[in-house]
Amino acid sequence: MLNKKNIYQCSFPKINGNMIVLPPHRLLRPYIANYTFTDPSTMHPQQTILPTISSTLVCTFKNGQFTAGLRGVNTKPTMIADYARQFDFMFLIEFHSAGLYPFLNIDQHHLADEGFLFTDLNQSLTEQIAEAYFIAKNIPDLTNKLDSIFLAAIHDTELNPAFRIAFEKILESNGAIHVKDLARQTYYSEKQLNRLFMKYVGTKVKTCSRIVRMKNAVELLQSSPHIALLFEQTGHHDYPHFVHDFTALYGLTPKEYLTKMSLFYNDPYKL
Repeated sequence: MLNKKNIYQCSFPKINGNMIVLPPHRLLRPYIANYTFTDPSTMHPQQTILPTISSTLVCTFKNGQFTAGLRGVNTKPTMIADYARQFDFMFLIEFHSAGLYPFLNIDQHHLADEGFLFTDLNQSLTEQIAEAYFIAKNIPDLTNKLDSIFLAAIHDTELNPAFRIAFEKILESNGAIHVKDLARQTYYSEKQLNRLFMKYVGTKVKTCSRIVRMKNAVELLQSSPHIALLFEQTGHHDYPHFVHDFTALYGLTPKEYLTKMSLFYNDPYKL
């Protein structure tokens, strides 16, 4: 079985010196963003996950005990350090938005802002992942085993075409599109679209767009020195509206975020 030593012994490039991020099999890439292997003992005591419209399967090991926990869509910042730092080794299966649904066929709004033991959602998958972890010789070997497990587990599930179109338009606009415009372009009512987004993503359309919009804002913040001009790139009417939306979602202003940026994790591989 693997431990944190395997991370430092692995030849793959490391993020922040203690994290390896690997892509899944090409056929899984519409659903799974990446596999992340990390040494949780090095995590900052205030490490926080930003709101996201994606789910994460968190697999941990300590004192001979393997645990798999699923975190659904997060609509608010969530501090994870107290939980993560207790473990000796951790790997994450990071799903794209709507990427978990084809494996579980569970309406995603039931999982939003909550954590679950994965065995309560899918015992067979949990047992297969645990076995793969215990017999894997190294990180590439575990990655291949995870690929095989998820390739066999995916259901022949076609997401509603109207949802696909609406979601793509949200991404293309970086979240700066109104629900009524999506309804008009998909010939679905706002109520119908919200039902689809709750099923596949876990949030209503407006919340989904807002998280996408602010994720784009965070990425712009990290690359632009002119904070007061960012509202022009995020589709806001003016700077005060931008600050209001940013603060409402993240719980701090853009300037405060920049001073504490190292405490927040904004997965660059999702969306």
